Amino acid sequence: MPAGVATVTEPAERPQAFWPCPVCGGRNPIQLDSCATCGTPFAQVMRAPEERGRVDPRDAAIRSLIFPGLGHRALGRGLDGLARGVLFVVTFGLGVMLAIAASGSGALVAAFALFLVAGVGVYAMSAFEAHRLAKGGELLVETKVLMWALVGVVFVGVGLLVFGVVTATHR
Repeated sequence: MPAGVATVTEPAERPQAFWPCPVCGGRNPIQLDSCATCGTPFAQVMRAPEERGRVDPRDAAIRSLIFPGLGHRALGRGLDGLARGVLFVVTFGLGVMLAIAASGSGALVAAFALFLVAGVGVYAMSAFEAHRLAKGGELLVETKVLMWALVGVVFVGVGLLVFGVVTATHR
């Protein structure tokens, strides 16, 4: 080979970028959004393991009896606790508003009783659920379901309040 003549060499084949599945250990091309083997989303790779608080089941229940959701919060489930607390405040608050607006309307008195029972139900369920979670159990009702229940409660409550105002002004 003459001096000064450059030779072209074949570039070494570069290994393809991949991400390891944290569930099954499979190697997936970086272009995939989920594991080709088990379907685990790529985002799972980036999540840090959740650290849950260790609380005595009795203490978790007592905290939720002080206010719904506090037991969940103590167990490291802040969003679950927030959902239960908000649902309790909304159901109980709408019940109180309906009690004020009821003034003689049988339908609104029934709605007041319904919202009062719903508020007490959320209160009791939250305490039972916090106790169950502290023992290693699962949620009784998913937070997503509670949020949709909250939307329904708000719509029904506002509708009943409007009904109460309209009927009160036509007397």
